[in-house]
Amino acid sequence: MASLLNLIAKNSQIAMELINHTEYPALMFRSEMSDEKYAMSVAIRITYDIIDGNAITAEIQEWVLKPQTWQSQYGLMESDNVFKRGGVDILLFGSAKAPKGIPTTSMNVEVKFNNQPINKIAVFGERVWEKSILGMYISTPKSFTEMPISLENAYGGQAEWDGLSVPYNNNPYGKGYHHSKEDHVGKPLPNIELPDKLIRKWTDQPDPIGVGCLPQLCELHMRNNIEFDREGRITKFEPRFYNTAFPAMIVDKIEDNDIIEIIGMSESSFKFKIPSKKISMKVSLGERSKSWEMYIEQVGIIIDKKSAFITYRCPVNYKFVPHEIRKCEVFST
Repeated sequence: MASLLNLIAKNSQIAMELINHTEYPALMFRSEMSDEKYAMSVAIRITYDIIDGNAITAEIQEWVLKPQTWQSQYGLMESDNVFKRGGVDILLFGSAKAPKGIPTTSMNVEVKFNNQPINKIAVFGERVWEKSILGMYISTPKSFTEMPISLENAYGGQAEWDGLSVPYNNNPYGKGYHHSKEDHVGKPLPNIELPDKLIRKWTDQPDPIGVGCLPQLCELHMRNNIEFDREGRITKFEPRFYNTAFPAMIVDKIEDNDIIEIIGMSESSFKFKIPSKKISMKVSLGERSKSWEMYIEQVGIIIDKKSAFITYRCPVNYKFVPHEIRKCEVFST
């Protein structure tokens, strides 16, 4: 009991109060670095309606911040409880739409940032592996008018091995992953692939692609951002490990009036201009205080609903002084 009371007393001494002067959801992250140093960051998320390509603050702020992984109506969303990310996530939620609504067997989806292509995805109708005397081949794709650009339609899934279901470590939600040639017969291929790395052989095992959230536990996150020595010690760690977008959908910086363009996920080219919005954060430690402007960390676009969210963040380190009053205030201008 005494140790519990001591812990409660310590937590009350080291706590920092978050005062949110805005109308938008906020979340504070805190972590102890040493006995005297702490890391803290605050995230603010604003939901917008998109009207004629412009962002208008939505009456209902439906995109909240959560400290744990959660399932949204558009798929998996990673925790927002991080100190900082190493780049800006661009997250898109929606489906490929056949041009002019005319059924097609294949098409492309392209994403541009300030008129520069950053991602291109080949989209196919349903296909399966078939077998002939000449070997395995891919069936002709069926026609479609809409195809969700989701983890479920990317390469991956579960393979049967010795009576067990073994997940593909980069995307257990997808399709196309099997262990043997016979297991592939009659089984579906992914609907979305990289145009320059299309599946040709049943032994091909490409990385999954997409435009939404890539789960943090996928091996692709670790491969790109963490390195270990022979003893298992971490020798390299990049903050992009905490990003939630696919690698191609992470940019270094997004600022006011930047433009994200999506081709192939709506009837015409879909453009979203980043609004001019200033969110600032003021940290007070005893008699000392300092202010920062929060930067854009994520942009999410829900194309069919013509809505979006933007996450702003500011990370800081500070020295712990016992009994000092600590507070963080967030303002919108």
